[in-house]
Amino acid sequence: MDLSELTLRLSATTLFSPLDRAQLRALLERSPRHTAQAGDWLAEWPQGLRHHLVLLSGEVEARRRWIEPDGTPAGSARRIAVPANGPGFALLGAGGSQLQVQATARTEYLSIDTDDLDDLLGWFCLGAFVLPEPHLKLFHRLPLETVARAIDRLVERDVAPGETIVRQGEPGDSYFVILNGEAEVWVAGPSGGAPVLVNRLSDGDGFGEEALLAECRRTATVVMTTPGQLLVLGKADFDALLRPPMVAEVEAPAARERVARGSATLLDCRHPAEHEAGRIEGSHSLPLARLRHEGVFELDPDATYIVYCDTGRRSRAATFLLHERGIRALSLAGGITHWPYEVVGTAV
Repeated sequence: MDLSELTLRLSATTLFSPLDRAQLRALLERSPRHTAQAGDWLAEWPQGLRHHLVLLSGEVEARRRWIEPDGTPAGSARRIAVPANGPGFALLGAGGSQLQVQATARTEYLSIDTDDLDDLLGWFCLGAFVLPEPHLKLFHRLPLETVARAIDRLVERDVAPGETIVRQGEPGDSYFVILNGEAEVWVAGPSGGAPVLVNRLSDGDGFGEEALLAECRRTATVVMTTPGQLLVLGKADFDALLRPPMVAEVEAPAARERVARGSATLLDCRHPAEHEAGRIEGSHSLPLARLRHEGVFELDPDATYIVYCDTGRRSRAATFLLHERGIRALSLAGGITHWPYEVVGTAV
């Protein structure tokens, strides 16, 4: 049975029916396929069965144990096989530490991560999928309870062409996500020259976080070019709901250890001249201004980045931007000024 057929058949089951076909197929693509021989354990005590199993062929025996109210040990066993005439699969749900599973014949199966499925079903229960797909990347990086609170506090706002949403130099008081519509981002030219167009935004793009995270004034002006709708989250709610899970920090010793073992890459989000003058050896330069626009395409989507600046203020904004775009990142606590190890550069 190919993946398309399996997706169609599983979508008719009670467990998977809340998911749309695209979600279910993506979940199956992420789920490893295994083959077990007769006598092999698919799950053993004391860990038990922590995944959902989709048996594609073969047979297993599932044994459950428990303690009766009077303290007497008890248990049960049942055989689960893929029927010769039927849907072409059999399901065995995650049973926790009290369940062990052993193959009684050659068995092929998919192992579906319980947390992954719970996250998808949780979104269904929240009704959060009413947001258009481009917006989900940001919210899927939040705990479900945070998503529920954030959705309650988002304010929908209609906007008109030519309307200025944020203005460079003004204090930041909100974070915005474009629900639908298009906008342009302008920054003042050097020495007070004519404004320069630096970016265009559309459905699913967020903006306004830099002033909130770096505790500075707006660094650009955003103007709508079409009618549209925005989702607006005030500063207090942004700080309480989005900032903590989206801007994790790491202390210098832990950062150095992660870089040394190759599990993270250092990213300097300061101006190139600052990077040249004094930098952490081995770090890559990608200024915040470029990161916001085209620079993110230079990064490895499967890597983890530790981002730094002078004090941690700009790196917090950069880390948020990376998370917003689906890239794993941490901000170096205190920045390079709190880095107690070697620094190299022209000014060192």
